[in-house]
Amino acid sequence: MSALFGAKYFGFILSAFGITAAVLLALTIWIVLVHKSRLRQLDALEKAGIKRASRPNG
Repeated sequence: MSALFGAKYFGFILSAFGITAAVLLALTIWIVLVHKSRLRQLDALEKAGIKRASRPNG
């Protein structure tokens, strides 16, 4: 680990890890928001009387 901190490419490595972490965080947030939106859409459709085909008893 000490070789990493002394390397002349430390800034590049750190920024690459930072960008990767930011992209993964943004994708995770996006997926959660889209999931919640889809659940709201399904609830609205079910309240309107449209049932999902995947629910045989519903």
